[in-house]
Amino acid sequence: MSLKEAVASVFSKYADFTGRARRSEYWYFCLFNMLVYLVISLLYYVVLAVGISARSSSAILGGMGLLTVLYGIYGLAVFIPGLAVCCRRLHDIGKAGSYFLFILIPLVGPIFLLIWFLQEGDHGPNMYGPDPKGHAAVNTPAPVRHHEQRQANYYEETPRYDPPPVQRQAEPRSSWVLEGKTGYYAGRRVPIRGSMMAGREPNCQIAFPGETKGVSHRHCRFKVEGSSLTVKDLGSSCGTFINGATRLGGNQSATLFPGDTVSLGSRNQTFTVRQ
Repeated sequence: MSLKEAVASVFSKYADFTGRARRSEYWYFCLFNMLVYLVISLLYYVVLAVGISARSSSAILGGMGLLTVLYGIYGLAVFIPGLAVCCRRLHDIGKAGSYFLFILIPLVGPIFLLIWFLQEGDHGPNMYGPDPKGHAAVNTPAPVRHHEQRQANYYEETPRYDPPPVQRQAEPRSSWVLEGKTGYYAGRRVPIRGSMMAGREPNCQIAFPGETKGVSHRHCRFKVEGSSLTVKDLGSSCGTFINGATRLGGNQSATLFPGDTVSLGSRNQTFTVRQ
């Protein structure tokens, strides 16, 4: 994205606080604002120099007053689109726009925001919308963040917790299967038979280790009803997401179709529905 495209994109989404914004869109817009303020500042010096050479204090005061008004008008004009693109930039890395309030924390808050604004966005769609770079979630691996790396190291160093053998039960073969894409079940297939609960409790048929972040003790329930498969959120803390965008509220159900993705808490624990 070029400077011209970034500025046009920000102003075309003047008060749009939804969706996602690439790093280039945000930083090119910041560069454009710096250039505008630099031009206004240079005009201050030009007016001052002309006024001094003409020995006219009225010309200096009038010129500087006009530039001050211009400075304020431009600041008001870019305030809302600037705030909107900040929220969309946070959405691009999977964070809520309210994280921008970190700027109110002295010293530490602006540092956190700078680090987040420099991070690459999530690959593929997340809960805030599709990837502005056009990456597909299935084909492109998601970037590993620091807390995910620490979690991965924990499982490498800790004896593996094996969930109940849901794939080894002597029952008729299920036509519905959850294929693990990311997280604890990545690379494994879980047939859905009847009603199966997912969560961190040991008695869950789709069980996760007790330290799994984002997954509640009783997170959601998958249920085969006739030829259909549904998922119901059981009042989880971090929510159940369908196709990275639709979040199920407490005790809300949704019908699943082949190819849909179901994320428990976040994209870190994601299944693809197969039939």
